[in-house]
Amino acid sequence: MSDERTGEDIYGEKHKHANEPIFSGIPTFLKLPEADRDELDEEDVDISILGAPLDTATTIRPGTRYGPRAVRAASTVPSPPYQHFNIETGVDPFDTFSVADTGDAQVSPGDTRQSQLNIEDAVYEISEQATPIVIGGDHSISYPDIKGWAEANGYEDIGLIHFDCHADTGEDGLTGFEYDHGAWVKRVYDEGIMDGENYTLIGPRGFWPGPDTYEDMREADMKWYTAMEVGGMDLDEIVQDAVERATDGTDAVWVSFDVDVMEPAYAPGTGEPEPGGLTPREAIYMIRETVKALDPENFGFDVVEVSPAYDVSDSSSYNGGITSGLANRLIIEVMGSMALASKGLEEGSPIKPKEPLGPTGQAETPADD
Repeated sequence: MSDERTGEDIYGEKHKHANEPIFSGIPTFLKLPEADRDELDEEDVDISILGAPLDTATTIRPGTRYGPRAVRAASTVPSPPYQHFNIETGVDPFDTFSVADTGDAQVSPGDTRQSQLNIEDAVYEISEQATPIVIGGDHSISYPDIKGWAEANGYEDIGLIHFDCHADTGEDGLTGFEYDHGAWVKRVYDEGIMDGENYTLIGPRGFWPGPDTYEDMREADMKWYTAMEVGGMDLDEIVQDAVERATDGTDAVWVSFDVDVMEPAYAPGTGEPEPGGLTPREAIYMIRETVKALDPENFGFDVVEVSPAYDVSDSSSYNGGITSGLANRLIIEVMGSMALASKGLEEGSPIKPKEPLGPTGQAETPADD
């Protein structure tokens, strides 16, 4: 991955000027250039965005087939849309990476397993040339995502950091289908490319899966931090533990983020909302710190379960909603942290006030009588 790029190399004259309305043009992710999956090497692409619009492996409320479209729409909303300098971290990922949108994997309506195999093939093709970032789709896509990515790179042992309301470790998912969105972690584990000691789940709560499944997870040396534990602990300690577990003796790390890990007041656009989830600041911070601690050359990411029909601020997906906006933000944060990691930096160059934050003077002490 090159460190000699600028955002202007990608966007040209549009980089610093909002000279195209957000409702104009083709709504690729962040209005990035489109690229064919078989031409990423030729185009010198470092990171590839892929949509996986599959929702026939969901078990309750469908609609995540529209997730990639909604996240792309939400990504065009900031103005100006072409500069992505993060005022908190002081980094623009496009000053480090060339990024392209490679469209969607082919989905065969009515044939869930074939659709998953198509996703696996698409991720494989991307991963031979670039780092994959995949937009779902229901969470069943993570199994083909990880399988295609690992096989393309020859990874034999991977770590997995999983943000989710649910463990997704069911033997046969929620309704007896072994490839549904509640069984993908078990499918990855059964592949033999991930040991339980390299897996950490962040944010589970509620009532599924049951105690037998969690007993199996404990026996496999898997680890989890419930949403209440996240709220009561130092986030840095959770991140450090998850990263250490994921990188212990492994070749690479995949991070998977299910938006139902969020408190549904902040992210209602999902199929299985459950009260008591993470806040956006918790999620953004943990994603930033997690990815910053990983090797960007041996990394993959997906964000799943955005279902715009249930997003209270999204009635059309023309501009996305608050849930798809969160997913968009997480992807930009991932790329920003990858950029910092590639340079060995904890922080970029944020612009700070001249005076230190907080009170600049001390209150006067009342005179003695």
